[in-house]
Amino acid sequence: MAYQVIRAAPKVDNFTPLSDHQEQTPDSFFDGTVVLHLRTTEAELTASREDWETHPDFAALHPEIRTRDAAGEEAIKVDGVEVWVTSKHLTLWSTSTSVGIQIPYPTITIHAQDGNAVLLELNLSDANTADEDLDYMQLRITPNAEPRMQRKNSAGSVQENGQLGGQPVTELYNAISACQELNPDSHEEEDGVGGAESSFDDTIPGATGWITSENLADFTDEYGNIRFTESMTVIQGTEDGPDLDGQTTMGLGEGAGRRRGQEEVAEEDLEETKWQRTS
Repeated sequence: MAYQVIRAAPKVDNFTPLSDHQEQTPDSFFDGTVVLHLRTTEAELTASREDWETHPDFAALHPEIRTRDAAGEEAIKVDGVEVWVTSKHLTLWSTSTSVGIQIPYPTITIHAQDGNAVLLELNLSDANTADEDLDYMQLRITPNAEPRMQRKNSAGSVQENGQLGGQPVTELYNAISACQELNPDSHEEEDGVGGAESSFDDTIPGATGWITSENLADFTDEYGNIRFTESMTVIQGTEDGPDLDGQTTMGLGEGAGRRRGQEEVAEEDLEETKWQRTS
């Protein structure tokens, strides 16, 4: 699923703060509480009017506020949005409408720092959508408040632990980058190097169909005789055709398997010498 609409507000107590996670050795890399990398409040979301109108789930985050984007086209800015960057999802939560969008990181095809905002390109199509029908949306997140870290106290509740100290947009960009690396796109992994299509190893004995000293035992019987399977092509003789057993063979061409006499070799050497002298 490209994204999910949520109606319950995220709570810091439901996450493990990144600072605490880094100080402990997890029992498993795949289980346990989701890690909260960054949380920022009072962020602004900006997208084109067309994107908001064609994606009503995102438009439901807030009543529209008209503005102009950098290209002079009409855009819509949404204020008062909380941004939660966790190890599993990027969550956009509207405090005014109590609606949120939970975005898996593989949905984010591009993210970049654009001035004081982080630019996101989202692929909102499912995995079976044809390339020409893919649905993209561009979204800019402007963090107006300093991103803050959280730490659990001795009682187990989460408390604010000060600001991160960097530029808000840089901290937001870095947090999204780190979490994207934790959630690679499974489809890209299957199609890329190391996937099922590229897993064939032609260095394995017999993988290319040739009989060598390394795989000879695979093609001989208990008496040491060569065994040919139906799928194997036997190359012998000078012409194509059936052998004595009726099996189709491929010829090696004229002269294959024949010894040349000394006079024939000497004659070829002489012709080669003449050619070199006259060239």
